[in-house]
Amino acid sequence: MIFYLSLGSNLAPEKNIGLALYELCERYQTALVLPIVHTEPCAIHSTNGFLNSIALIASNESTSELKNWLNQLECAHGRDRTDPNRSAKDRTLDIDILAQQPTLDFSITETFSEPYVQASIVALHAAASNASSNSASKQHNTAAVTLPGTQNTLGNRAATIDFDHASGNILVREDRIDTLLQRFESTFTRQQGFA
Repeated sequence: MIFYLSLGSNLAPEKNIGLALYELCERYQTALVLPIVHTEPCAIHSTNGFLNSIALIASNESTSELKNWLNQLECAHGRDRTDPNRSAKDRTLDIDILAQQPTLDFSITETFSEPYVQASIVALHAAASNASSNSASKQHNTAAVTLPGTQNTLGNRAATIDFDHASGNILVREDRIDTLLQRFESTFTRQQGFA
């Protein structure tokens, strides 16, 4: 199953988004990540701006199993999931499941309505239409995030992150979204034993 996840943080966001992406890839081997964008707080009163992105992962887990692990990940980053007001407070990490699909159909992103999710999709389209990623970065407020323990940064354009468990190496590849989707889909197919 392919899962679309929204990631957000407004407390040490560069650190927490970088760590979360690293941990997602460590667990699921590969992730496709859309541009990481600066956004204003939505539905909370805060002076701390957010970093938000969308990540696609492939997993054989059920939705409830994945959500349980994502909640544990949020807690490991310092979020208090027992606080009844947690949705109205600043957060170190917030990961939600936006959608799931048995096969990859990226057009589902057109149905996502949350403004912080749409910001990443708008930045994705802007990066695709601009010759220079620096131009897209300035125009759509993207942010570069470094993955822990590496020199690998991502965020201004769509990228895949591959974690090789045998060597411990991490490969970040930025490219056009159609190329990355094909690569992600072939990795998913291979992992599922369909290739």
